[in-house]
Amino acid sequence: MRVIGLDIGFGQVKVITGEGKLKFPSQIAQFIPDGISDVEYVEHNSMLYVVGDSASAFRQKFSLSTAQQLIKYAPVLLKHALKKAGLEKEKTLIVSGLPPRFKNLAEEFEGALRQVEGVESVMIVPQGVGIVEDTKTRIFQYPNALVLDIGFNTVDYISLSVSGDKLIKERSGTIEGLGVKSAAEIFRTLLPPEVGYYRNEPYVFLVPILIKGSVHIGGKEINLESIKQKALRAWSEQINLRLTEEIGELIKSKFLFVVGGGGAYFLDRDVFERDVYVPFEPDFSNARGYYKIGLMKAVR
Repeated sequence: MRVIGLDIGFGQVKVITGEGKLKFPSQIAQFIPDGISDVEYVEHNSMLYVVGDSASAFRQKFSLSTAQQLIKYAPVLLKHALKKAGLEKEKTLIVSGLPPRFKNLAEEFEGALRQVEGVESVMIVPQGVGIVEDTKTRIFQYPNALVLDIGFNTVDYISLSVSGDKLIKERSGTIEGLGVKSAAEIFRTLLPPEVGYYRNEPYVFLVPILIKGSVHIGGKEINLESIKQKALRAWSEQINLRLTEEIGELIKSKFLFVVGGGGAYFLDRDVFERDVYVPFEPDFSNARGYYKIGLMKAVR
C-alpha cells in the first residue's frame, strides 16, 4: 500500500509520495468538453473538473476559501494529485490534516477522501502536526517550542514542551484570515499610484508580485522591494501580537519558534526576538510530516 502525505491548503496543494513531491494551486474549474480542448481533467460525481495551473485559463474558476469547500472538493484535488503522481491505480494510505479549529469536520473530511478509488485507508491529524513530525529532531534540542503553520488563509499553532523523549502538547488553535492573504492585503494598501491598477486584483494574483518585489507595466519594471519589506514587517508583527493574544504569557517562555507552510518564506524572523527555525522547503513540511506519520502507521 502506497503512503501519500496530502496537505490541502487554501492556496496550494502539497503532496509527498515515496517517489517525490508535487505542488499545484488549489484552483478548480468546471469543464465542459467542446471537442477542441485537450486539457487534462478529472471526473467526480459525473462532473468534469480542471485543476491547478490549467484552471487559471477558465472564466468560472475558483479557489478554496472555506473548510466546507476544502472538504467538498478534496476528492477532486486528490484525484488530480494521484494522476500527476502516476498513482491512480495504486492502493493508498492518505494522511492529511485540517486546521485545529475544524477538528469537528475530520470525519467528514475522511469520508470525502475515501470516495476516491484506490484509497484503502485515511488518517486525519490537526494541521501543524505534520510540521512537528518533520522537525522534531530540532524541537528536541530545546525545552519547548511553538510550531506555526502559516498558510494562505490561516495560521495554525501548536504549543509544545519537551519531557524526556516525549513532546507534550499544551495548546493548539487556528487564527483565521492572518495567512499570506493578509500580507498581500497590507502590500496592496501600500502600492504607489503608478501601480494602482493592482489594488483591484484578487489576493491570489498579488502574491506572485509580492514574492518578486517588482512588477512590469508598459515595458518598465517598477521596484517594489521597499514596500514589500514594509508590508512583511507589519504582517509579521500582527502575527506576533495575535499569538500573544491567543496564548498569553505562555509565548514568552518559548525558546524556539518552528515555522512551516508557504508563509514561512515571507516572515520577518527578527520580529520574534528568539530562535526561529524554518525547515527546508517549508511549504512541504506538513506533507513531509504526514508522509512520515503514514510510514509509521503502515509498518505497524
